[in-house]
Amino acid sequence: MLKNIITKYKKYLITLIIVLLSIVSIIMQENHRNESININSETIIKDENKIAVYITGAVKNPGVYYLDIGCRLSNLLDVCGGVLDNADINQINLAKRLSDSDKIDIPFIKEDIEEEETEEDKVNINTADESELMTLNGIGESTARKIIEYRKIQEFVQIEDIMDVPGIGESKYNNIKNNICI
Repeated sequence: MLKNIITKYKKYLITLIIVLLSIVSIIMQENHRNESININSETIIKDENKIAVYITGAVKNPGVYYLDIGCRLSNLLDVCGGVLDNADINQINLAKRLSDSDKIDIPFIKEDIEEEETEEDKVNINTADESELMTLNGIGESTARKIIEYRKIQEFVQIEDIMDVPGIGESKYNNIKNNICI
């Protein structure tokens, strides 16, 4: 008799079992999510005194780390295993107080050879002639002449000074800033 009932209602029973298992799974996942958060390989019960900080770059273990409120960058570096040998720690403030949602990028040491090659490819706005200046994106003959006239009166001290030339605003500067030097 039971066999006949199971055979007759087999599809309904399978569907019912699947629905029940899905409901149980959802409830268990929600309970687990509410109970704890996995933080730096240890379980912490709903701790409101934590901040999340994302670290990338020249570190041994980049990723998101959860730290106590008030921690400093040096604490984060300890937790993530430290910096790599080619990290440029002179470019960072180890005493920086961290805030929730900070993204910290530890820079790599730039090799002098790479910098020299990059500088050679750039147009020196203090010495370039009109044709060299016209190779820059958005700089035509008229603007190139204005740059030359400007520097006759005053030499460019930093590349941002080029925005003092009539006709070169922030937009045009942003288009050429990676291609110029002084």
